[in-house]
Amino acid sequence: MLPCFRNFFAGILLFAHVTTMATEKLVLPNPIPPHPRLLASKADWERVRKQIQSDPVSARIFAALKLRAKQMLTEPPVARDMIGYRLLTSSRLALERITTLAMVSHVTGENAYADRAVKEMLAAAGFTDWNPPHFLDVAEMSLALAIGYDWLYDGLSERDRQQIAQALLEKGLKPSLQENQWWYANNNWNQVCHGGLSAAAIAIADLQPELAERILNRSIENVPKSTHSYAPDGVYPEGPMYWGYGTSYHAVLAAALQQFSGKTFGLDTLPGFKESAIYMEEVTGPSGLFFNYSDSGEHRGFQISLFWLAHNFHHPEWLRFDSQKLDGFLAKYTKMNTDFRLLALALLWRDAVTVDDSKASPPLNWLGRGEKPIAIHRSAWNDPAASYVGIIGGTPFSDHAHMDAGSFVLETDGVRWAVDLGMQDYTSLESKKINLWDRKQGGTRWSIFRLGPESHNILRFNGAPQLVTGNGQFVRFQSEGTQPHSVVDLTSLYSDQVKDVQRGVMLLREKTVLFQDEWTALNKPAEVAWQLLTRAKVTVLPGEIRLEQS
Repeated sequence: MLPCFRNFFAGILLFAHVTTMATEKLVLPNPIPPHPRLLASKADWERVRKQIQSDPVSARIFAALKLRAKQMLTEPPVARDMIGYRLLTSSRLALERITTLAMVSHVTGENAYADRAVKEMLAAAGFTDWNPPHFLDVAEMSLALAIGYDWLYDGLSERDRQQIAQALLEKGLKPSLQENQWWYANNNWNQVCHGGLSAAAIAIADLQPELAERILNRSIENVPKSTHSYAPDGVYPEGPMYWGYGTSYHAVLAAALQQFSGKTFGLDTLPGFKESAIYMEEVTGPSGLFFNYSDSGEHRGFQISLFWLAHNFHHPEWLRFDSQKLDGFLAKYTKMNTDFRLLALALLWRDAVTVDDSKASPPLNWLGRGEKPIAIHRSAWNDPAASYVGIIGGTPFSDHAHMDAGSFVLETDGVRWAVDLGMQDYTSLESKKINLWDRKQGGTRWSIFRLGPESHNILRFNGAPQLVTGNGQFVRFQSEGTQPHSVVDLTSLYSDQVKDVQRGVMLLREKTVLFQDEWTALNKPAEVAWQLLTRAKVTVLPGEIRLEQS
């Protein structure tokens, strides 16, 4: 049934990209609140205990945390193990252990968990450094020790307090003061680094008030620069997996500022930030797999960010997917998966209310504008057999982008027929001396099968790659009626090969998906390839191609 063609009429969709910047400065509270003051107060521990007793979801989350905490008691403390040029795995392991152990200690009142968290903090504090050349490592380790120091402060000896606070200062905050830190840029590094360092600043604000105020105001000033990551409709250009990473630290920062000072300083009102919760629903197919464009895996994991977004904006229905899949997620967590390193925060951000499945679902047909625009068409919500097609525009030159403008994923009857392989492990490529971040035309990034043009469901002209300076934009989107469809203009990505090119996709009521590609050649012939990547068994028959998959 692929491909099918039908005439579309092009229109023009215009939008304004609005950027707002926070201008209000933070002044440290006077007096500085006592510990705990980072993401939680003393009253929260009793509230969480009661919540676990009354709310089944909270009870299941805590049971998983406690089981994992028991496993941690028998594991060796975190070590400074470099993988390639990254310490990130160790930082994340420390964050998982310290946050989980501290939460379980407060809920159960058992000192063994707190004592083990202290061992983890002292082990990390004793590292020579937290690997500032790859500053994500510093940020995640800073959050780990900040939470442990703050949440367990009353039980720490004076010597332990001094050692941990000194590590936060010397190995976390001070290295961030060097000039020309590139992670002020407009991507997930901005959110992660400022979020982790701000947590450290809050934890030791009474010891370093001037530095804390400087660090926090730096975050308030610079994190809004990442507003393009959401504006205007919530579409994250680096893909849904990186949405989970960047947004989790964005939520940590906003929640930490709220707890510490009573304000979020507009970090929750950036254009498209709230709407990104809808984006996450839209890029999740009926199968539960992501529309995994850019450097994203296809398997959707637990999204701690949605707990804070649902709580902050009073939309418990945004947790429907995570609530339905919760037991499967938690089973993975108890198998030592650091993707759940912030799971304990779900107990602080959980609103113990029943999600109303009858509440209006997001649109069946949705256009998300932005740096990496996407269009989604699906036949139904809450139906695993529904038809679903997502198509993407944008430029290969975006952060973490692939050469995939015009590519799509396609599902129906519970099967993903057109797939995207997503990212390849960075270390596996870097170990072979491949410059993964060489995005220029002809750069080595595009020689990687998963990232270059060969693996994506795109058009090819004369076997040439897309132009990295090109930018695919949607010129028509129809959401109403019996033939919802989208058209993306891809001309600038192929201007060295053809005069113009557009790709259209339409979803019909019979759960059939129609594709139409139109192009005009230059003053020379063009050889055209229509690529489809699938895991299905492919049979070529007269006049059709048959795909079979169980």
